[in-house]
Order: sequence, then structure tokens, then C-alpha cells
Amino acid sequence: MGSPFAAWGADMGRTRRVAALATTGATGVALLAFALGTSSADTQVDPASRAILYLQGQQSGSDGSIPVGASTDAVSEEYAIGAAAAGYDPSALRHGSGPSVMAYLAAHAATACSSAGACGELLQAVAAAGLNPASFGGVDLLITLDGFYTATTGVFGNGEAFIQTLAVQGLIAARQPVPLAALHHLVAAQDSDGGWDYLLIKDDPNGSTNFDTSDTNSTAMVLMALDAAGVHSQDRSALAWLHTQQDADGGFPYQAGSGSDPDSTALVLQALIATGQNPEAPAWAPGGHAPLAELIATQDSNGGFTFPGNTAPDPFTTAQVPPALELQPYPAHVVFTHGFTPATEASAGTGSLLYLQGQQSGSDGSIPVGASTDAVSEEYAIGAAAAGYDPSALRHGSGPSVMAYLAAHAATACSSAGACGELLQAVAAAGLNPASFGGVDLLITLDGFYTATTGVFGNGEAFIQTLAVQGLIAARQPVPLAALHHLVAAQDSDGGWDYLLIKDDPNGSTNFDTSDTNSTAMVLMALDAAGVHSQDRSALAWLHTQQDADGGFPYQAGSGSDPDSTALVLQALIATGQNPEAPAWAPGGHAPLAELIATQDSNGGFTFPGNTAPDPFTTAQVPPALERAAYPLTCGAARCFLLGSTLNGPSPTPTPTPTAKPTPKLTPQPSSTPGRSTREGSPASPTPGGSVLRLTATPTPGEVPATGPATAPGSPNPTPSPSPAIATTPSAASGFPTALIYLIAALAAAVIVAGVTAGARRRRRA
Repeated sequence: MGSPFAAWGADMGRTRRVAALATTGATGVALLAFALGTSSADTQVDPASRAILYLQGQQSGSDGSIPVGASTDAVSEEYAIGAAAAGYDPSALRHGSGPSVMAYLAAHAATACSSAGACGELLQAVAAAGLNPASFGGVDLLITLDGFYTATTGVFGNGEAFIQTLAVQGLIAARQPVPLAALHHLVAAQDSDGGWDYLLIKDDPNGSTNFDTSDTNSTAMVLMALDAAGVHSQDRSALAWLHTQQDADGGFPYQAGSGSDPDSTALVLQALIATGQNPEAPAWAPGGHAPLAELIATQDSNGGFTFPGNTAPDPFTTAQVPPALELQPYPAHVVFTHGFTPATEASAGTGSLLYLQGQQSGSDGSIPVGASTDAVSEEYAIGAAAAGYDPSALRHGSGPSVMAYLAAHAATACSSAGACGELLQAVAAAGLNPASFGGVDLLITLDGFYTATTGVFGNGEAFIQTLAVQGLIAARQPVPLAALHHLVAAQDSDGGWDYLLIKDDPNGSTNFDTSDTNSTAMVLMALDAAGVHSQDRSALAWLHTQQDADGGFPYQAGSGSDPDSTALVLQALIATGQNPEAPAWAPGGHAPLAELIATQDSNGGFTFPGNTAPDPFTTAQVPPALERAAYPLTCGAARCFLLGSTLNGPSPTPTPTPTAKPTPKLTPQPSSTPGRSTREGSPASPTPGGSVLRLTATPTPGEVPATGPATAPGSPNPTPSPSPAIATTPSAASGFPTALIYLIAALAAAVIVAGVTAGARRRRRA
């Protein structure tokens, strides 16, 4: 398949990407590192995984619970549900060598299922963990829940909002029928304003407390229960009311005027997904501030969330957020690999970086891969930053760092549009100055490759154009609208993009002029990072047609999964707000992240199909995907790493340790404003939330990255928001500038002319 190129250590697909780099440049990968997130057990950029790591740090080593007084069962259940939504096995979640959280819940099943709402929530945790609700800890949860139901009224327990909805959601999670009367009780209780109140009494005549007037938390819970049961008749009026509650920062309060809080924002986010809304659409982003960005902005550096008025994060508040970060409504429909934990994921990411560090030159700091040396070195820097390590400290032995190498070669590494875009991403990932790097102003240099009249960078091919756009975004520079339009206009009718970036290329005879996963992933990441989501739906639909039964992705359907294509699509899924752990992206239960990790060699490297062993060219493109980061890497206002943190030194950040845990009351207090409750009657008092921050993921150079959480099965993908002209978001492009690259490009062209196209399935390196 790639035999004609064996002598060069690359097949046709790989060579074609190198050819693009020869035209575009090979520097953009570095800036990508700044935008990448990490999924290591010690430091994490992916917000959902960070929250799970925080909660794991609060877990008891003696019984497996997350002890929060009277709310221990509920918080432990939410921890299990959120972890499963992130792709982790709840039965393997433990602190140290202690019992798992599911072992705790099984040991306390009788008390945890002692009321209708409590039993409904436990049912959801058990279902999320893939266990049997008819026999859990010696209890038949289904029969027990049925004992709290009154058929003549359709009421579970006392019929309050959280009690009724948790019970209904629990039945749906366990794939049991829901009594029509129970659903009618919810529908009939809707207030005239379109919302629902905590007491679940329609237009409660009392109307004097926060419990008998509509609130966002009760409304969100009812919407999720009804929509999961297939009842959508109340969506329009409820969504209209929720619009009236949204704050200017994009978040949601318990009730208008009380200020955004993370739990209310999380619940409404889940309800928006359940009703088929796109929470990133302008309709839900007042002043450009979307609720997901606002929620992420309030996350603490240790991964936890703080309720307004509190002085620090706490597990009670934090446990309610992860499903929203994964855009997973209740009840959560999830897929995970048995035994998969944050530690498993961290080991894969760190292992890949240690492999690459072992390939690093001790003399100049590069990872020498011939014509691809600059690009692979940049990708190494980006992946390391995503995992929480300082690229400027990455070296083999006592030699120079990889950033020292890139600075010494900045002029040649930025000799074409794609190359310059990729270098920009590496420089940004390392927290360095792109306007003065190695004596080169990368921004001015990249601008020199841009043609304003056409919106094209370099020759405008997929990797060249996208690396340039991603580089600008990584450097926090405006992106020309014409450059984004060039990407949008080139989308093929099937929903994908091709390597040559020509819409429905009439040639259509090679692997370069028909849609491929790599080009599609790279374009999606560039557009989404720039705020253009209008093409997401059609592109994701096409990507679905390309996924293999093992969960991985090929360059094009039929060519077989490869690590680089899987990595790029993973990043693109993350970038578009999909949850790659959702059943929709896990055929037969095989999710792409698990498939990617399963192909890792024992030495940490990755082998491209057809090769006999791992190589740095293939491996360098994988770490950002393992860290669940899209291109360009973004870490907000701060770096993704601690200065000086290395693969050989101590953990980048300390392992989370338990913090003081407030014990919320289990019964609502009229004197307080109820917030998101983990169980029937356990509200918290909301106060204004924090500032807005948008987190984007970064793709691995050479492959189109895929990032973002996916919606729960059965709930529609968020509708894409209109494609606004973005002039404020930067992106990065990558390329390889050297005479050898030109030689490879010429040789590749000669083979193409000879009709050799079999190797085109390899990923394209821009």
C-alpha cells in the first residue's frame, strides 16, 4: 500500500502532507501546544476530566464514598454518573487502594434507595455504571422505587420537582416504562410563565417563596425527564421562559436576579441539550457569552467549582457539573471501557511523551525526522503543553530544549503559510512571544503568505489554510473573514472537505480531491475555534459514515483505522462540542479514545498500519487527542503548565486533596434561595457567577483533530449556530520548509502521475 514510498519512510498519504508543508511551512504545531488540554492524572485542561480528578481526590480511601454528610450518597452517585459520561469506569474509581465508589453505593443500597428521589438517582448511577438495577447490593431498585409510586395520582413520593423527575429519569435510565400518569403530573404542573417550581404546583397561589414560583433548576429537571420520555410538547414555552432567566454573562441563576451559579448553569445546559438546542448558538449567548464558556470560566485551578458566597470549591457543588461539561443530559447514556480511569488515560498521554523525549536529539533539542523535523518537534511541544509540561524544559539529558531548537530554526520553520501557522501554535502553547521568536516576527511573516483578495494562505489547501487560521487564533490575532469563507465555501456536498480544498472537485479521481477525515477534522477545528459552527452538523454526519466498527477512523472509509486519523477526528469532535464517549460515537460500545489507547505500544509510541514499529512521526500527532484537546490549544489567560515542569521531575500539579465539605440541609429552607439539589430537597443558595472563558481544544499536527463532548443518544445534536464573521480568534497552520520536502513532493507527484494512489489513506501532514 505504501511500498513506493517505503524508502522515504512514508506512504503516499504521508508524503502528500509533506508536499503541502513544503508549500506551506512546518511551524504551526508549536502554537497548538499552548491551546491543548491535558488528561493526565495530575494536571488537566479538559474541564470535565479535571472536575472528575478533583472529585477523585475527595473520595474516601476507606469506603469509596465522597463524604458530604447527609448528601454523601447523592454526591457519590453524581460522581459516578459524571465519570461515566467522561468515559471512565465508575466501578474502577477509587482513591488509592480503597474501595470503588460503586462498591460504596452497593454497600449502602438500602439506605440510598430509601425514598423516591434518592432511589431514582441511585438507579441512574447504577445504569451509568452498566450494573444490574434489579440486583444491586442485595436490593431490587426497581421494585423499591415502585413502592414509592401512587398510581391514582401519578406521583412518586411527595411529587415535588426533584423527587418526581429523579424517579422518572431513573426508570428511563434502567430502560423501564414510565407510567403515563407520572408524566402527566409533570406536564400539568407547568406554571403559566412556562417554567416549573420546586413544589411542582401549577401557579401556586402562595407564590411568596422561592419554592412556589418557577425556577431554572426545577424547570431543567422536568424538561430532561419529559424529553427523555419522548414528550416535547412543553419545550417551546419552557425554553422561552429560560431565556428570560439567563444572565448577561451567559450563565443561569436559580431565579432571575440571584446571580449565575455553576449548578444552575450546568442544569440548564443539560436541559438545552435534551431539548435539541445548541447552547453555543447566538440565541443562548447574550453578548457572545455562551453558558458553557461561562461555566468553564468559573472552574478553579484544582478542577473544582465554588458556589457563589463560598470561599473555595467543594464536592457538593462540583459533583453536579461534569455531565454538563460533557453535554450529557439526565439520564446519562454513556459508553466506557472496563477498567478505564483517569490514571489509565494519564499513563497513555505521559507514555507517548516519554517515548518522544527518548527520540529527542541531545545535541540540538529536535526530534530528527528528516524533512519533518520541525513539524514533529512542534507537535511534541504542543502535546507536552497540553499534558501540563513546560515545552521550554523538554530536553534529552543535558541538551537544549525543543523550544531552543525551534527558536534557532524559526526562519526556516516559518518559511511557508502552513509551517508558520503550526510554529505559531507551538510558540503560543509554550507561552512565548510569537512577535519575537528566534529573531522572527511570526505574525508578520505569516501575513506575508496571505492574499487578501482571495482569502487564501499559501496555496489554500486544507492543511495549509487551517494551520494558518489556527495559528492566528492561538496567537490571539484576528482571522480575516475571507480566510474563513474560503474554508466554508470549499465544503463538499457530502459534508466533508478534501485535501485540495476544492468543493466537489470535478476531477474526483484521487484521494486528494474527495473528502477525507483528516482535512475535514482540521477545517472543523479551525472554523469552530473561530466561532463558525454553521458547518458542524453536515460535517459530523459525514464523519459518522467514516467511522470503523472498532471505534477508530481511517483516512477515508475502507482504508482501515490509523492512530493519526483517529486522533484528529477525536479532536474535531471535541472542538464541535461532541462527547466522543457518547454511544453515538461508539459503535458496538467501541469509543475512539479507547481504540486509540489500545493501539499504543508498550514503549509509549504508536505504529502506523503497515509499519513494523512505532515512530516519532506517527506518535507526535497523538498526545493532544489523548489529552482531549483540539487545535489550537487554549488554556484561557494562563499557561497549560507550571514553568519548569518536566517529564522527569515531580508531577506538574499536586494531586487533589480533600477540602472541607459543607453539609447542605436535606430539606428546603424557605429563608434561603434553593439551587440545584442533588436529591429531593437539598437546595443550595445561588449568588452571581464568574466571568466568561471559552475553552477550545487543539488538534495534533498532521491529522485533523476532533474534540468536544457529544450529546446523549436519542437527543439531537445541537443545532449549529449561524456562522458569524470572526475577526478575533487565532488559529495555527503547519508546514515543512526544506529542499528535501520539495524533493519528496516531486517524487510523490511522479508516483501519482504513474497512477499509484493506494497509499493515500495515510494521514496528511501539512
